[in-house]
Amino acid sequence: MAMSVADAVQAAHAEGFDFGQSVAREAPALWLEAVLARKPRMPSDLEARLLQDSALPIDSLLHDEVRHALRRGFWDALERARR
Repeated sequence: MAMSVADAVQAAHAEGFDFGQSVAREAPALWLEAVLARKPRMPSDLEARLLQDSALPIDSLLHDEVRHALRRGFWDALERARR
């Protein structure tokens, strides 16, 4: 089923946020701070997992704005976990 880019962006942010929450729950506080200090550079292994594990259709992931929303959701979750 085809998904509009706007819907894919919204779904991507939620998916990235969920992924970020799961990473933050398992991560030691010092690691979390080190990753946040490198923002916007996401560790390549995490970015690869985020893209590979995505439930979004592959054609949606071809759009820069969808991949950006995945990353933004991830960072939003890590920032929230920091508080």
